[in-house]
Amino acid sequence: MAVLAMSKIQVLGLKKDLQKVLAFLQESGLMQIDEIKSDEDLKVELENLEKKDHNVDLTIAQLDFAIKFLKDHAPKRPIWAGKPSLSHENALGLVKSFDYKKIVKEAQDLEERFVATQNEITHLEAEAKLLEDWKRLPFDLHVPRETETANVHIGTIPAVEYDDFKKEFKKMSELTSGQKIDGDKMIVRMVLIISKKHADEAKLLLSKFKFQEVELPIHESNVKDRLKAIASRLGELAKEMTEHEKEFTLLAKYSENLQIVHDVFVWQQDEIRIHEKLKGTDFSFVIEGWIAKLDRKKLEEGLAKIATVAIENTKPAKDEEAPIYLHNKRVAWPFESVTRLYGFPTASEVDPTPFLALFFIVFFGLCLTDAGYGLSLFVIMFVMLKFFKLPKESTGLIKLLMIGGLVTIVAGYFFGGYFGLTAEQAPDFMVAADGSFKGQLVNATSGTGPLTFLILALVLGIAHVLFGKVVDGYWKIKQKQYLDAVFDSALWIYFILAILGFGLSSTGIVLPAEWAPILKWCVLGGVAAMILTQGRKQKGIFAKAGIGVLSLYGLVGYLGDILSYSRIMALGLGTGIIAFAMNTIAGLAYEMIPYVGFIFAGFVLLLGHLMNLVLSALGAFIHSARLQFVEFFSKFMEGGGTEFKPFKRNCKYIIIQ
Repeated sequence: MAVLAMSKIQVLGLKKDLQKVLAFLQESGLMQIDEIKSDEDLKVELENLEKKDHNVDLTIAQLDFAIKFLKDHAPKRPIWAGKPSLSHENALGLVKSFDYKKIVKEAQDLEERFVATQNEITHLEAEAKLLEDWKRLPFDLHVPRETETANVHIGTIPAVEYDDFKKEFKKMSELTSGQKIDGDKMIVRMVLIISKKHADEAKLLLSKFKFQEVELPIHESNVKDRLKAIASRLGELAKEMTEHEKEFTLLAKYSENLQIVHDVFVWQQDEIRIHEKLKGTDFSFVIEGWIAKLDRKKLEEGLAKIATVAIENTKPAKDEEAPIYLHNKRVAWPFESVTRLYGFPTASEVDPTPFLALFFIVFFGLCLTDAGYGLSLFVIMFVMLKFFKLPKESTGLIKLLMIGGLVTIVAGYFFGGYFGLTAEQAPDFMVAADGSFKGQLVNATSGTGPLTFLILALVLGIAHVLFGKVVDGYWKIKQKQYLDAVFDSALWIYFILAILGFGLSSTGIVLPAEWAPILKWCVLGGVAAMILTQGRKQKGIFAKAGIGVLSLYGLVGYLGDILSYSRIMALGLGTGIIAFAMNTIAGLAYEMIPYVGFIFAGFVLLLGHLMNLVLSALGAFIHSARLQFVEFFSKFMEGGGTEFKPFKRNCKYIIIQ
């Protein structure tokens, strides 16, 4: 349970052992390698790597192209199979035995031919669509559109303008002529021959009547013959596309191998990039970076087996913070998924993961409050975890949702939530003698149930907020900031509890009314203590007093934080109401649709409850996380730490065993 303590170290050794050392570091993933600046000797090393670097980058780009190009035709792995999994040695062996260059070249050639064929098809289809309307063109397509004395205009005019246009066009000159080809209710297709002497006058007339010029292609045939030629060529191109599809299928068989080779070259690229962060001489090297203190011995033992190196602690630069390495035990580890959404604590802050775990999962269960949905969520996540091959980084979230499903079952048991069923609709074994569900403590949709639910949510909110201040005080004590722990954490806890106690005793319902006078003095004492202590870091008595008085305004923030927990009740009610609505709609479908009503009812139940489960679980996760990020973390943590990123084999397509 912690942010692991980190050490900044330097690994020194002989240059002849550099590749072996880097290979071990990449395989073990123990060390984050940082850049060492201002060393002239490193430039010589980089110059030797430039050509290899370029070749690796080019190879990765080519492999990326081939993988994406063949993706739609590649054999589909079953969803439960996950990514290909193999050892590092097998991956390297495949690179040597598999002629990936040949496959990439064939993919490039196929892409060139495929695109050319596709472009020709697109061009011909567009041409055929254009010519289809001009079958009655009275001359061949090769006839010139311009002569020394006249221009030929082929185009369309709105049908409503045709009669007026025809009259004015005839008046223009005997040297112009027009012919209607065909038309419909919207447009008229025409061919106009206009003397160049009247070109300007004609231009104004054509613009006035919205004449649209049409550019027909030039060919040594008429329109009908050209359409036949296009149809024939499209048939040939269709056969070519069929052949291309066969080539796609043949090449796509190698997609998985291409992915493996791609990831191996990415490892090599990472290794090359690491050289840019090293320094050394003609005979030695220095690697600098961070490592978790508990991994130091593992690093020393591993390097000792392959090379003679020295490992020295080094002092971080001024204002340099150690990277953050979250390391939680098995129970809390899945909840790192929530912490990582927010960001990382700084090196001087506590890891919030184990502290948020209990509250997050309780809030999640209360936001769903349906045992049927909880069981469904648990089963779905269990099947994914058990039978699907998932990368390790995904299993944390899956386990978190599994736990959430279990807690939701418990919450649903106490709230009487079973797929939105009422007690009257449920089987007899689930119903108690008083007509409610067995074990049900709160009916959130009737009577005082909603108010009870709201009170429960607010009580949990108060406990959550106060626990945040407890964590704040605990961490301040760990950092030996004892005065801050008392005045900034303990005092606020006391003050909030005193105000709550006074309010509850004043009603005489929860606490005895006789306690009210005592608790009132406790509140006044808290006010005085806040004014006297919250401005203690300011200079001058007036500044201290002013900040002390202003600190009382913080109560408004705490009140707003606590009211935010009412969203738990809102989501819990929403889940049950939507589930009930789906059942009602299904019942109506069953009764109103003869013969096949049960089919429609089953469809509504399946789709409706599945949709409600997905949306409600998503809402429960998001809002439970928000209560951690905004109302809880703000009491003891600012965040902004940098994640520990060790030098390791990063995989995009495969999983290394």
